[in-house]
Amino acid sequence: MSLYLIPQPQILKINRGIFTIPTSCSIGILDARLYSVAEQARLIFKKSAISISMKNIIDTFSIRIVSGLKPGGYHLNINSKGVSLDADSVSAAFHGLQTLSQIATQSSTSTLPILTIDDWPDFQDRGVYYDVCRGRVPKLERLMELVDLLAHSKINHMQLYIEHTFQFRGHPDIGKNASPLSAEDILKLDKYCQEHHIELVPSLASFGHLATALKHPQYHHLTEDLGVGKYHDPEVKLPKSRRSWALSPANPAIYEFLESLFSQFLPLFKSDRFNICCDETLDLGLGQSYDLCKEKGKGRVYLDHIIMLNKLCQKHGKRIMFWGDIIRKYPALIKEIPGDVTVLDWGYSHNMDFGAIRDFNYAGLEFIGCPGTSSWVSLFPRIHEAMANIKGVAAAAKKNGALGLLNTDWGDGGHYNFMELSWHGFLFGAEQAWNVNADSDTFTNRFAKLFLGTTKKSVVSAIEMLGDVTHLNFSGYYQSVWQHIFFAPPGDKIFIPERKMAWIAEKGKIKKEEILLDAKLGRKALKQLKKARDVFSSSTAEKGVDPHGILPYWIFAIDTIAHAANKLTVFGKGGSDTPAARRALKSEMKRLMKRFEALWRARNRPSEIRVTLQRYRKVINKL
Repeated sequence: MSLYLIPQPQILKINRGIFTIPTSCSIGILDARLYSVAEQARLIFKKSAISISMKNIIDTFSIRIVSGLKPGGYHLNINSKGVSLDADSVSAAFHGLQTLSQIATQSSTSTLPILTIDDWPDFQDRGVYYDVCRGRVPKLERLMELVDLLAHSKINHMQLYIEHTFQFRGHPDIGKNASPLSAEDILKLDKYCQEHHIELVPSLASFGHLATALKHPQYHHLTEDLGVGKYHDPEVKLPKSRRSWALSPANPAIYEFLESLFSQFLPLFKSDRFNICCDETLDLGLGQSYDLCKEKGKGRVYLDHIIMLNKLCQKHGKRIMFWGDIIRKYPALIKEIPGDVTVLDWGYSHNMDFGAIRDFNYAGLEFIGCPGTSSWVSLFPRIHEAMANIKGVAAAAKKNGALGLLNTDWGDGGHYNFMELSWHGFLFGAEQAWNVNADSDTFTNRFAKLFLGTTKKSVVSAIEMLGDVTHLNFSGYYQSVWQHIFFAPPGDKIFIPERKMAWIAEKGKIKKEEILLDAKLGRKALKQLKKARDVFSSSTAEKGVDPHGILPYWIFAIDTIAHAANKLTVFGKGGSDTPAARRALKSEMKRLMKRFEALWRARNRPSEIRVTLQRYRKVINKL
C-alpha cells in the first residue's frame, strides 16, 4: 500500500501482510510517564486496558522508553502479533504515535500494514511563529486547534507575536479595542501546549515595532521621535505610520517601562526562553539617541540594548532570543553577543543567500533558521516561494548546526490573510524541520490527502496552479501584485500601462519575466482561477473532504484574486472602463466585504477588523 505521511519518516519499510487489531486490546507501558501517550493510543486501539508491561505477555500495543536511539527518535514496528513503539523520550513516543495515527487513518477498519519505521528529527527545535497583533487575534479555541494540528505534524515550539494585544495591568490603553489576550488565556494555552509536547515561548516587541503600544501620549517620551516625528536631522522624514516606532535607548526610563511589561507577562509561561524581537529598528539614531549613536556607534548602542535586556530577563529566569537582521549590519559585533543568547536568523525569499546563516555558527552562538509561509501582503500564500524559502533555510540551517527551524507567518497590513490559508506552508515547514531530505515533489499530494482528505489529482493541480497565479510580484518585499490591485482605486499607478520585470511562477518554477498588467493578463488569470474554484467548490460537497473547514477560506481568497483580475479587465490597458463595469465591481466588492467579515468573526475575536474594513470601504467609495 501507499502511505501518505507528514513529516515523511527518515526510514520506512513496508512489508507484506496486515495486523488485525483485536476487539479487546491491551496497551503496555513501562511506567506512568507514558500514560498520556497510551490514552491517546486508545483512538486507534479501542476498548483498551492500559497496564504495566510484563515479560512473557504480548500486548496489542507496547510503548517503551529505551536508550540507543537518536535524540528525539523512535522505532515503530507493526508485525502480525502486535505493535511496538520504542522511543528516546516521552515526547518522542508522542511523536511516534502521530505517525501511527496517520497510518491508521489510511488503513482498513481494524487493520494496520506490516512495517517498520526508524525515525528521528533533523532539528530538536521545530517551531511555528504566528502573528496575533497586526489586526487579528484568533479565539482561544482556535489557537488550541492550531496546537492540535501542529503537534500532529511533530512541531514542538510555538510563539505568538505580540506588540500590544495583551492585557497589561497598569497600562489600560495598550491593547484597548484590540481584543487582547488575557493572562488567563495565556495560562490556558500554555497548559494545553504542554499537554501536546509543545513549548509555548513568550514573544514581545521590545525595541522597534512598538507604535501600536507607544502611540499613546503617556509613552511618547520613551520613543525615538518623541511620538511626533521629531528627529535630530530635520531633513529626515519617515511616514506617519512610523511615528512612535521604537523605544529610545538614550532614555533609561525605557527599562522601567519594559520591566513593568515583562514582570506580568513572562511568569505566565513555563518556558525558560523569551523572544525579545528587536527587529527593524528603523529610526534608531535619528532622534533621542542621535548623540549617543554618534558617540558609540549605532551598532554598539543596539548591542548594548540587547545585553541590557538579557540581564533584565535573567532576573525572570529567561534566556533571550532576538531577530538577527540588525546585528547582521555590524558583523564585527556578532562575536560580542552573550553566549547564552539565541539569534533568530530570518529571510523569506526563494533566492536569498541561505548560506549566510553560517555567520552565527562561526561566532559560536546558538541560532535558529527562520523562513516563512509567504502568506502576508497577499490574498493567498505564494506557496512556491514559501516552499523554496523553507527548503533552502532548512538545508542551510542543518548544514551549519542550527538548533532548529522557526517557520513564521505574519499579518502585515491588517492581517487579512487568514490562518486557514497558511496550512500548506505550516505543514511543509514542519516536515522540513523534521526531515530536510523529505520528498518535496510529493508534498502537496500528501498535504491534500492528510489535511484536505482527498487524493484527487485535480485538487493537487488546483493548489499548484493557485500558487502560480498568486506569485506575481514586482517588489522585493514578498508582496503579491494581486493584493495591490485588489485595494487600488481607479486611477492608481498600478494600472499605468508599462512593461515591468516581475517574478512569476509557471508550474511551480519561479522566474523573472517582463510583463504588462493589462486586460489580457486579467482574463488569463480569471480562467485559471475559475478552474481552481470549481475544483475546490465541488470538493466541499464530498464526504470526508476538508475536515478542518479551510476550503471556504480558500474559495474566498480565489474570489478576491478574481476581483483583482476583473479590475484589470476594466482599468488595465485594453480594458473596458464603463459606468456599468464600475458598478459591477462596486457590488462585487461589497459582497466580498460581507463575506470577509463573516469568515473573520467565525474563528477570530473582533480585534482590529476595522483596519481592513476601512480599506474595503475606501475602494468601494472611489468606485
